[in-house]
Amino acid sequence: MEDCAATPVRRPADPSSPSPTPSPLSLRQWRPAAQRNLRNQWSRLLAAKTRWLAATANGRSHAAALVNANLSHGYMPGMDLGVLKDMPRIRDRASAKLAHKEVQCREMLLSAYKEMVCAVSDLVKASHAMRCFSKVSSGSPLVRFTDCQDDLNDLGDGGGAPVYRWVSMLEFENLAKELVEMFVSELQLKRLIVLNLLSIKSKGGADPSLEWSDELYDGELYKFQSIGLGSGDSFPLPENWRVDVLQAWQPGHAPSHEVLQVYLTSWLANVNIKTSRIDEIFELVGEEMQIKLR
Repeated sequence: MEDCAATPVRRPADPSSPSPTPSPLSLRQWRPAAQRNLRNQWSRLLAAKTRWLAATANGRSHAAALVNANLSHGYMPGMDLGVLKDMPRIRDRASAKLAHKEVQCREMLLSAYKEMVCAVSDLVKASHAMRCFSKVSSGSPLVRFTDCQDDLNDLGDGGGAPVYRWVSMLEFENLAKELVEMFVSELQLKRLIVLNLLSIKSKGGADPSLEWSDELYDGELYKFQSIGLGSGDSFPLPENWRVDVLQAWQPGHAPSHEVLQVYLTSWLANVNIKTSRIDEIFELVGEEMQIKLR
């Protein structure tokens, strides 16, 4: 299929309605191209899921290290150093090392979060690129296909016919949408946790308090907007969070040890991701395509 990533996909207002039933010849020509594209997009979904899992595991490790360094730094002034207490400036040097550790952990946590955003971006893009459209070309006897819609009457779905054996293009898209929605919801939750962890102040530090609308790294807002998660010049809070998050938000407030543990536990739990359902989706799609998606 031709690459036309620079051209926006133009689809009718209701892609859930199948396009007109194509002729048997057109369907025979369309199906191999559609099958190749679906294999490619589901392989991209699998790769992006793997990328997400690696990034979230790294992020959890860096978040735990940040919390431990911050707590140790806070306890250092009153900590019993035993036989080390009389060593010259031992407490100051230990505090400086812990402060440096906090900076490093913040940077690595942010890097892991950025990788998670990229993984979700890949998931969204793959889920939106499953349809296969006929390429309008004058004077050429060859039938070509693309992921860009030239003909508004062609929805790229083969008229609702099965792409392989039983599953239609719309059904493939709905499975991908279900999968993507889990990761999008979890990314929003992870962003809230990262925002709070990055806002933890070192003892005596002057770290600025972060707001939900702030970019956590350069280009984050653009990335969110490119996958439909941002609007205007800010990050909209999910509707079901709006009241609770805004009421609970306390800029500059140092969370307790118990709250920090809740953040780490929530991160590890991936509360919005149903692993068994994701495995079921990839298994179902793999069986339909007669390939292994693992």
